[in-house]
Amino acid sequence: MEKLNRYVRLSRKDVAPGIERKGQLDFLSWAYAWNLVSEEYPDANFYYADPVFFQDGTCMVKAVCTVDGKTMEQTLPVMNHKNAAIPNPDARAISDAQQRALVKCLALYGVGISLYLGKVKGVLEESPFDVVSRLIDSGDHSKFHEYVTGLDERTRTDLFNDAPAGHKTKFKDAYRGALKHANLFFDSVSETVSEARESDDTDLLLETIGELTGYEKNAVWARLGAEDQQFIQSTTRK
Repeated sequence: MEKLNRYVRLSRKDVAPGIERKGQLDFLSWAYAWNLVSEEYPDANFYYADPVFFQDGTCMVKAVCTVDGKTMEQTLPVMNHKNAAIPNPDARAISDAQQRALVKCLALYGVGISLYLGKVKGVLEESPFDVVSRLIDSGDHSKFHEYVTGLDERTRTDLFNDAPAGHKTKFKDAYRGALKHANLFFDSVSETVSEARESDDTDLLLETIGELTGYEKNAVWARLGAEDQQFIQSTTRK
């Protein structure tokens, strides 16, 4: 009964605040997960076994956890954002995989198990390259800008490497073109806001910003000077 209580208690912990998005994947922060365990079981501990390298250069890591006297372990290959094992991983990639293995191991105790059961946003079917390609083709440059801005540096670099052979240059041009269109749009809206302020045209301002999405408003706001920002604040308070 005690083992059941431990699992049930940890599985009911709210992990939503510890969810981090990287590209199109949702991850539970290892630090957040471990903090949840430590609050309930201060004597809990974990360690990483030595990484195991295979002949093809790929690597397997292992996390070993002991919680409430119960020891469990989980292995995980060092992978890229497409969940494919990578040859000759660097220290950063190995460290990231070890932290993911730790979270996977803690899930055996119930922590964040909702991620694996699909009750919290999990792995989407599309890869970042697929999503970016689709957004470029759709012509929705704002959504494209929002998506690629949220990617980490490694994933953005991998985007170009993932383009099919013979199409890498075409993809790079399309990517840069979509980014340019998005920035031109944000700049154009920013200029309209400035014009509205200079002419004290509150109707123009409200019409302009009223058509923007939340992300577009934030992107435009970041481009505005203090006077334009104050004009928006004073107008929208009325």
